Amino acid sequence: MWGDFNNDGRPDLYVSILDHDNKLYRNDGSRVPPGPRGEDWRFTDVSPQAGTVAPKESFPTWFWDYDNDGWLDIMAAGFKVTNVADLAKLYLGMPVETTMPMLYHNNHDGTFSDVAHAVHLDRVALPMGSNFGDLDNDGWPDCYFGDGEPSLRALIPNRMFRNEGGRVFEDVTTSGGFGHLQKGHGVAFGDIDNDGDQDIFEVMGGWFEGDFAFNVLYTNPGHGNHWATLRLEGRRSNRSAIGARIKVTVATPRGGRDIYASVTSGGSFGGSSLQQEIGLGNATAIQAIEVRWPTTGEVQVFRDVKMDRFYHLVEGEPQLAPEPRRRFTF
Repeated sequence: MWGDFNNDGRPDLYVSILDHDNKLYRNDGSRVPPGPRGEDWRFTDVSPQAGTVAPKESFPTWFWDYDNDGWLDIMAAGFKVTNVADLAKLYLGMPVETTMPMLYHNNHDGTFSDVAHAVHLDRVALPMGSNFGDLDNDGWPDCYFGDGEPSLRALIPNRMFRNEGGRVFEDVTTSGGFGHLQKGHGVAFGDIDNDGDQDIFEVMGGWFEGDFAFNVLYTNPGHGNHWATLRLEGRRSNRSAIGARIKVTVATPRGGRDIYASVTSGGSFGGSSLQQEIGLGNATAIQAIEVRWPTTGEVQVFRDVKMDRFYHLVEGEPQLAPEPRRRFTF
């Protein structure tokens, strides 16, 4: 997955490698002069000094700013095939042999610290299709893990974790009705019915041809929080604005707050909506929306934007264009 972990405006690359050390490649930009074979761009493997090589048995991964501090963190989910008894121990709170995920918190100095245990995410087993989004529009990204263990004997609930203020993650698998027992692969968050909150689509079914299951769509009932949806369009940057960084500053009853987002498809084993569906929680007003475009580095700021609206934002144009959307129900 791509993400600018050091905020230098260049996308870096994190590679999750099953049964090998993971790689974090820092994007060092163009060579001056070009290399002997005409190379004009450099990436440096900084995994050891960054502290991001584990877990050795890993699968889905993504960059995200789970604590809204303006610096991208890394999720690297473990995937060590084990037996059903070991997975039962996981749910019973007993020691297990399966590999736990790593949640790498960005230390703002080129290094990361694993905080999975501290934030209660060391409870996931054998995820494959996975992604993140904002279930309740509170402005804190949540995450969904779809079990992908190929064995036909393994039926392990897919699991949803809610982000409580960037401090801990709560297991809402059962209370939210997300504990599907079939094999979850591609996972996507997106507002499919234009009502301002994110729904979840999941491709189900196992690796073996006979392990068939119907796909699922979880429609969001809403939670009463405010939101703003931004459809970015690049002109000098790529048309989909992939790589653009967004900061939304809102007023709340407790004072100002910043909410961060990046234009990506989310996790490495799924593909979420590229329009940015940003939860604003109990905000009373949007004070400013700041967008940093990926190719030019140009920063645009839009002030006093109305909440609970859809907007089209074109690179270089001074105004947000409201987009009428028709809501519908299934």
